[in-house]
Amino acid sequence: MLEMNNIEKSFGELEVLKDISIRVDKGEIVSIIGPSGSGKSTLLRCATGLETADSGEIIYEDGASFGLVFQNFNLFPHYSVLQNVMDAPVKVMKKDKAVAKEEALKWLDKMGLKDRADAYPYQLSGGQQQRVAIARALAKDPDILFFDEPTSALDPELTGEVLKVIKSLADLHIAMVIVTHEMAFAKDISDRVIFMDKGVIVDQGTPEEVFGSDNQRTKDFLGRYNNI
Repeated sequence: MLEMNNIEKSFGELEVLKDISIRVDKGEIVSIIGPSGSGKSTLLRCATGLETADSGEIIYEDGASFGLVFQNFNLFPHYSVLQNVMDAPVKVMKKDKAVAKEEALKWLDKMGLKDRADAYPYQLSGGQQQRVAIARALAKDPDILFFDEPTSALDPELTGEVLKVIKSLADLHIAMVIVTHEMAFAKDISDRVIFMDKGVIVDQGTPEEVFGSDNQRTKDFLGRYNNI
């Protein structure tokens, strides 16, 4: 579904990504973990075109589309929930408004928010806003869905509801790449886990391989989490 080969990215003198190569297969769930500043979000931004890599290549399978869920929701405040979810399908994908509305309501229903379709973002909790953002990404019919720390802007009690929703998407067989600090979640949901530090991939493999790794840097990082 996606190949990123030998990706390098610097901001001035700071090397953020150093020769990173990953691939994501159809329907695969990949979690990217690591300390703040390790390059995880920059890698996602390069994959989705929000940043341009200095070198390397990014290859999507023919016709593959993606959606991106930001950590700060990025909803249009002057649009209702329904309008936020319908916007890209109608304006970018040129879908019929009636079809787009029906599909938007379907995704909002899956997010448990169909009854809030006419509400505005300011009337919602952070967890509800993030679920709207997920519905908006799904409305673009993506083959691969990127999540950039989807719970980092949420209060702890709202984190669980969003993680539960993301977990429920696994049955859609959409490939997902999730940058997260929620280690128990990454261990539970992922087909593969990638551990990054200082712009390089230190460790990767199945959750069992990474969370049971003998690599000292991986052990030091994961040792700070007592819920896994």
